[in-house]
Amino acid sequence: MFTLFITAVNYFLIIISFLIIASAILSWFPVPALKGLKRILNNLTEPILAPIRKMIQKSIFGGSHMSIDFSPFIAYLLVTTIQRYLTLFFLKG
Repeated sequence: MFTLFITAVNYFLIIISFLIIASAILSWFPVPALKGLKRILNNLTEPILAPIRKMIQKSIFGGSHMSIDFSPFIAYLLVTTIQRYLTLFFLKG
């Protein structure tokens, strides 16, 4: 039962990592036809990205606005690190 739960969390984290990547890539293209998809991805990823963005601005840049948003990169690293930890320690064959 525990393995099933960890497997479900693992798949959830994989999906989250893909959503973060897709959201970051689509943010580069100002295509009006993708507006709905961008809104959906933003609604799904912003709860993860907003706290990271806030921490970055406060700690590294002293509250100044930066021109490049590194929060998707950091969120992706965090999510994949958690996923690999779960896989390594709980789902080893």
